[in-house]
Amino acid sequence: MKIPLSSGLDTRAARGAMTADEFLARFPEAPPDLAEEPVLQDYVRAFGPLLRLARKPTPCMRDGGDHPHAFYTRLVTDLAIYGMGLARRDRTLARLQATLDEYRRQPATFACTLVPRRPPGAPRSGCA
Repeated sequence: MKIPLSSGLDTRAARGAMTADEFLARFPEAPPDLAEEPVLQDYVRAFGPLLRLARKPTPCMRDGGDHPHAFYTRLVTDLAIYGMGLARRDRTLARLQATLDEYRRQPATFACTLVPRRPPGAPRSGCA
């Protein structure tokens, strides 16, 4: 699977490592009480380039959207659920750690595992 690079990717990636503060500013649905957690700081450092590409899916994304939407769904949703009070802090941190552990096992191909496969010739996701 090949994930196409979006325009301006080099510019966005060249800004350096993402910080927890930048992450919380970009995704206000993530709770700020986790900002000082070492797990969140490692998470943001590891996934910063993917988080900079991540975009929240709109309601009309019938089949999950494109790779920016898949990155959001896999990397931000757990934090948003905790931010709404629907998950416990310890379990949320454990899920972040599990995702980090999975990434560390296969860092070169991890992003490809986040995006669901589509059959050849399938139409692109999005709103009609």
